[in-house]
Amino acid sequence: MKTKNVVSIGMCCLIAVSAMSGCKLPQKKKTEITAERIKVNVTTVPALRRTLYQERKILGYLAAYRETDLGPQSPGRVKSLPVKIGDYVQQGQIVARMDDVQLSATEAQFSQVKSQYDRTKNLYESGATPKIQFEAIEAQYKAMKRQMENLDENTAIKASFSGIVTGKACEEGELFTPMGKGLVHLIQLDPLKIDLDLDEQTVQYVKKGMPVRLHVEQASDSGELIGTIEWVNPQADRMGRNFSARVLVKNPNKSLKPGYFVEVRIVLGKKDNALVIPRGAIVDDQVFVVTGAIARSVKVTLGWLTDEFAEVLSGIAENAMVVVTGNKALPDSAQVNVVQTAK
Repeated sequence: MKTKNVVSIGMCCLIAVSAMSGCKLPQKKKTEITAERIKVNVTTVPALRRTLYQERKILGYLAAYRETDLGPQSPGRVKSLPVKIGDYVQQGQIVARMDDVQLSATEAQFSQVKSQYDRTKNLYESGATPKIQFEAIEAQYKAMKRQMENLDENTAIKASFSGIVTGKACEEGELFTPMGKGLVHLIQLDPLKIDLDLDEQTVQYVKKGMPVRLHVEQASDSGELIGTIEWVNPQADRMGRNFSARVLVKNPNKSLKPGYFVEVRIVLGKKDNALVIPRGAIVDDQVFVVTGAIARSVKVTLGWLTDEFAEVLSGIAENAMVVVTGNKALPDSAQVNVVQTAK
């Protein structure tokens, strides 16, 4: 019994001595885990040199360059109305014919007066008729001729310019009575016009004949058009102190319509060879420049600003790739994955 206790005590001492001497028991290997940094997807664009324009934008709407009501000056029955709404008519084309009873009666009277005038004129030129007699018949002839011309104009109604029929007051066989409205409404669609009011700061840049950029949302072929200043009023109106001006817009295919809203862009200044980047690349006067796969924040000094672009005076070099999407919450020196380079 005593011998067993001595052996146990000896074993415990041996274990303690082994621990104190640095002897370690075998342990399992720890698994090493390496966490890869997450890359942010971004779109980049190069900083390039281009011409910048400072512009003043004025809202207006397209209107027919000319419009008019065609019809007789006095009441009458419509004998013929060969045009429909939407028809294109040429200048001088007959758009309506009125009852011609009065015209026919006046033509017969005019024929007699003309014959008398021709005979009297021959006699006067040969010295067989006194001047006072000739002048009397001449005055009667001229008055009757004007009456005939007026009746003819009010019987055969002709287009005063080439345009589109947009309205008719009545139909064939009906009685037309002028009440401040014409029988046929005609508008000119090529060109169209835009009437503007310019403030004192803008009018000094606007000259007759200068081109202006136009943006029309409803344009079917292209939203970007060019107009021309037709005239600028040199005198401001007394109420608003604005200067009126008119822009002409060519419309050969009639795709633009009166009533379309338009944004007129008047150039106030121009700068060539400016280093520019999209405005979306700027975050608090800084941009992110991508080198390799790292996006570093760079402070820039800005010059001219337009709706689309910003001029960079210092901070980055030409062709530097700047982030335009994915940059709003991007930390400095972030690893990025360029998914697309914007054009």
